[in-house]
Amino acid sequence: MRYSVNVYLWTSGFLWSLCCETHRWGARSFVWGRAMRTRSADVATAKYRLSSQPLATLDEESIGDKEIGKAEENEEVSQLKSDLFALASSSKRGFSATNVQKDEARRLCEELKLLNPTKEPLYPYYSDEDKSGDDGGVSLAGKWTLVYTDAPDITSLDGGPLAIAKLGRIGQECNPPLVKNVIEWLKPDWTDRLPFSVGNDDERVLQKVCTEASASPTDPFRANLKAVGLDLVGYISDDPAPTKSLPLPDNPAQIFKKNPVELRGPLKAPFGQFEVLYLDSEMRIIKTYQGFIAVNVRLQPSEEWF
Repeated sequence: MRYSVNVYLWTSGFLWSLCCETHRWGARSFVWGRAMRTRSADVATAKYRLSSQPLATLDEESIGDKEIGKAEENEEVSQLKSDLFALASSSKRGFSATNVQKDEARRLCEELKLLNPTKEPLYPYYSDEDKSGDDGGVSLAGKWTLVYTDAPDITSLDGGPLAIAKLGRIGQECNPPLVKNVIEWLKPDWTDRLPFSVGNDDERVLQKVCTEASASPTDPFRANLKAVGLDLVGYISDDPAPTKSLPLPDNPAQIFKKNPVELRGPLKAPFGQFEVLYLDSEMRIIKTYQGFIAVNVRLQPSEEWF
């Protein structure tokens, strides 16, 4: 009975934590996650991957060569990005960053801002009246993962080994006019010590905070956000889970796989804004209206996890 109660608390507590974290996340338009690439000053391509495990560091791993955007033909840009990715790795995506590392990250971001090659990064979020015949080239549209941030309400999301749910990757889907901030929640490690199964390790819940963005050519680097709603989607493994020794309720991944949630309200409340500091075909840097930094990389189709 004691173990059954523990699993019940995990399930109910998980749902409560989703509500709490949705509120805490506020207007952050951050993306975190799995794959990142850069090029140093004397190397044409590089290979990096951000592990899906919480607070993972960046490990060099061959995931295929890919030429980076035209801006990276600039040797100074390449070196700045290489330094920034190295800092992201050593600080575990900013979760363990010291004040010195945070200051250094901001310096690198400000220097990259001066070398930003994209004039209209938010072009897809213009109104139809503001759009010209040109599609604007490189833009924020697409799927992104975050590799570094200094925002305390993001770096505090990881609850440690006894958390109700384990923080995985965090991402963002920019599909105009929507911007969906995605948090991946995994089965907590402590469930592995239970004498029965509560699902496979790769089962997960995606929490999506949905916003609507707008921008204008008169201020082409600033996006204004409005809250739209919340989605909860479960993903479960194709492999059969180990046999349960007790009649247990479904875990959160199973619940939201069977019954995905899509909440939309009648009103669209202001949800903050962010400024694009830097954007090329592979990387972007944004600053929220609270002044926090986020460094993101674009996901290719083979790398998508949401």
